[in-house]
Amino acid sequence: MKIAYLGQMADVSRETSIAKKIRAQCLFWQEAGHSVRYFALTPTLTVWPGFAPVTADLLAPGNPLARLLSTPVLCRRIRAWQPDVIYFRYAHHSPGLPALFQAIPTIAEINSDDTTEYALTLSPAKQLYHRFTRTRLLRAVSGFVPVTHELAQRFAPFGHPVCTIANAGDLASFCLLPAPDPAANLRLVFMGSPGTPWHGLDRLSELARLAPELRFDIIGCTVGDWCAEMKTRDSSPPPNLLFHGHLSRTQYEPMLRQATAALGTFGLYRKGMDEACPLKVREYLACGLPVIGAYRDTDIPDGADYFLRLPNAATPLAPLAEKITAFLNRWTGQRVPRSAIAHLDLRAKEPVRLAFMKQIVDGFRSSAP
Repeated sequence: MKIAYLGQMADVSRETSIAKKIRAQCLFWQEAGHSVRYFALTPTLTVWPGFAPVTADLLAPGNPLARLLSTPVLCRRIRAWQPDVIYFRYAHHSPGLPALFQAIPTIAEINSDDTTEYALTLSPAKQLYHRFTRTRLLRAVSGFVPVTHELAQRFAPFGHPVCTIANAGDLASFCLLPAPDPAANLRLVFMGSPGTPWHGLDRLSELARLAPELRFDIIGCTVGDWCAEMKTRDSSPPPNLLFHGHLSRTQYEPMLRQATAALGTFGLYRKGMDEACPLKVREYLACGLPVIGAYRDTDIPDGADYFLRLPNAATPLAPLAEKITAFLNRWTGQRVPRSAIAHLDLRAKEPVRLAFMKQIVDGFRSSAP
């Protein structure tokens, strides 16, 4: 198949979890014998060097008015390439997309509930536009690949074929890290992004104050991001909460090596969701780090000893301090064995995704007049 990967709100100009996910998917599809090209409107035409050897056809839209005119140009580029299928990382409606999706079978990857997330991140005007255009866009696609069962249920009313595939990890690209010295001070690591209140950066501050003996390395966020999250500039974060900003993998891997455990999502309740499969958690586990998170993970069995699931709520963390301490003490000097997480590997998931694409393409052709 010729697969056009259409990205929305995915920055491939630098090394991020999303950029690494798109790269890994495209490379697997290419290795499976398919032709793949990545298309997107992007703030910059710069591409993270690690994105290669994926071919990227990018368009810098400029200001909001220019963006309205740029999407049809991108649609024409996709049509000119003549793909068999479009794999669409869904985020929002843009002019020209519904007609494109009606002409070429399109599968939308659903990574979040946009109706609740955008209430936290978009201006009232953008929310209004999204509310009035999302149905027209989503009705035009041919199928959905939600990353959780919860999202599959929420998008079921559209009546499209659905194949739920949780986020994967490229396990072969990570080494199981050695455990730190059991006598060393306990350290926790967290990877997050600015402007994502569901990551729960403020909740980590509460945890850091409860356990001043722990060191928390925060990757991807700055003190300024913390102030914005806390909506105050009059106080400082706890001294054991250390912010490192955006780092490449080679820069943050030493912190993973020194960490006893890692922290997942802590504020998912803020967008009315309970289930998730964060990319960072796949990376933590691929490196052997046990995880603490406040959500239900699509791929992690209930009671898995390497995942401490806390309540997905705004309730105080103080009553959970003893449970967290016990979890950390149990994992001191240990790593999660690769055999426990083999099912998270993209090599187990991408064949399912490709088979679903083929099913959608065959169905689209058989229904064509």
